Amino acid sequence: MEHTLAMQIVGGVALLIGLRMNLDPVGFNKNIFGDVEGIKNGESSAMRMAIGGGLLALGIVNIYCSFNVDEVAATEAILIGTALGLAAFLLTVAGAKLRGYTDSIPTLPMVVLPTMIAICLYAAMG
Repeated sequence: MEHTLAMQIVGGVALLIGLRMNLDPVGFNKNIFGDVEGIKNGESSAMRMAIGGGLLALGIVNIYCSFNVDEVAATEAILIGTALGLAAFLLTVAGAKLRGYTDSIPTLPMVVLPTMIAICLYAAMG
């Protein structure tokens, strides 16, 4: 897979998820955790928006670099860095379950994050 295409795919997905988290943080929380106590409070929504902001930043960096970085080594570094960042994000999501903060691991990040990591690594190393 071409580096720029991988950066655009991963960047686009990150942008969409980050936008969804910021436009409707309460709805996003409900989709993940259900209608549990405290899901509508401001702090929960503020945290979701901050997490979404991180995804927006990651998406913008990848999309910007896909159009403005031409060197192969640089695009590979961006893709591997993105994969490492997404892996850290995935570990924090799983860590919440392992540390007893949640009863389950949300399905969406457990599917989307490994898929985006695989795209980055496949394109960078392929």
